[in-house]
Amino acid sequence: MKSRAAPLLGAIVSLVLMGTGTCRALSLRGSAAELSLGDVLPGTVVAGAKVGARLRVENSGSETVRVGLKVVSPPPQGLKDGWEPWPYPERVRAELSRARLLAGEGADVDIGVKVPDKAGLSGGQYQFDVLETGTDPAGASLTLKTRVLLSVGAPLPSADSPAGGFAERPGFSLAPKSASGKEAVVKIVNAGEEDLTVTFSPAREWNEDVRIREGYEPVPNPRWLRFESGAVKVRAGAIGRARIWASVPREERYAGRRWAFVAAVDAVSSGRRTRRYFVLYATTRDLEEETRAP
Repeated sequence: MKSRAAPLLGAIVSLVLMGTGTCRALSLRGSAAELSLGDVLPGTVVAGAKVGARLRVENSGSETVRVGLKVVSPPPQGLKDGWEPWPYPERVRAELSRARLLAGEGADVDIGVKVPDKAGLSGGQYQFDVLETGTDPAGASLTLKTRVLLSVGAPLPSADSPAGGFAERPGFSLAPKSASGKEAVVKIVNAGEEDLTVTFSPAREWNEDVRIREGYEPVPNPRWLRFESGAVKVRAGAIGRARIWASVPREERYAGRRWAFVAAVDAVSSGRRTRRYFVLYATTRDLEEETRAP
C-alpha cells in the first residue's frame, strides 16, 4: 500500500452575536484546512488550481459578508513537522473570485507562487498560511486559516507503477535492504546479463514492499536523505556501491525522535525500470552532529 497523507477536512467557524430582540450569525466554511502545491523547481511558478490545490470559502451564515485574504509566514509553533516558514510571502498570489458573499454563496481562492531561483531553497519544505477573514455589515469578523505546503526540488518518485508496470529483474538486489545510523554504504548487486543505470531518490510514498520498524516514523521531509551520487552504473555481473546519509535540522521540535528514511532505488536498462526500496533508520542522537558527504 502507498503511504499517503490522510484526506483533509474543511473547517467551519461561526460567531453568534446576540442583541436585544435580535440574533444574527456570522459563519464561514473553508473547503480545506491544508493544501499541498507539491514539488516545485526553483525559478518556476506554481498555480494551485493546476496541481489540484483548490480552496473555496463559503458564507454559511445568514448575513452578507465581505471576505479578505492575507498571506503570512507562520510562527514556529504553527509549523507542521518537517516544514519551515516560507520566506517570501510577497511572492504568493491569493485572489478571490468574488469578495462580497450573500448568505449561502461561495468564492474560489486562486493561489499561485513564484519560486525564486535560489539554490538555497532546493531541498526545503515550506509552509505559508492563507487567512480568510469575513466581516459582516455590523463590523463583526472572524478568520479561517488554510495551511499551504510546497516542497522545493525535483519531483519525488510516485509509488505508482510506470506505464506497463515495473520490469521483473531477479538479478538486481540491494545488500543490505536497510541499515541503522546516520549513514550507510549500500551494495548494488547486478547478477543479470544487462548493464544497469541505478538511480537513488528520496521517497515520500511507497508500496507494500516497505515495512517500517516498530517505534520509528517516516521522516517528515524525505529530502533530508542525501546521496553521494544520484546515479551509479553497474555492469552485468558486477557489484556497485552507493553512500547514503541523513541530515535533520537541529531544532527542539525534532529532539528525541526515531526516523525512517526511505530511498527509491531504480534500475534502468533498455527502457525497462525495476524498483527496490532501501530504508535508513536513525535517531535524533545519531544526527546530532552535522554529517557531510565524504
